[in-house]
Amino acid sequence: MRFWLDGGAPGAGPMVMQLVFLLAIFVVFYFFLILPQRRQQKREQAFRNALKKGDKVVTIAGIYGEIEAIEGETVLLEVDRNVKLRVEKAAIRSYAPGAEPSKS
Repeated sequence: MRFWLDGGAPGAGPMVMQLVFLLAIFVVFYFFLILPQRRQQKREQAFRNALKKGDKVVTIAGIYGEIEAIEGETVLLEVDRNVKLRVEKAAIRSYAPGAEPSKS
């Protein structure tokens, strides 16, 4: 290690500093960008896995509806009387404002 810091080879000192700086950039990117994104994805996945019949939700398109059935990765939403839409679970953004997750 002393070889690298003493400049045992011409230009070795600046090279080590460049590697340290590059490593520091990767660490910053990981903690400020990658890690929070992974946490957000886990929260969204947990939300989607917790969906159940009777929940009132909002899709990413702004459509409000009540979950009628869940079949794999798709959800059947009732948006009005006798009007049902089949959407992907990933298209559900959140619970409807003021709506609590159903207890059923």
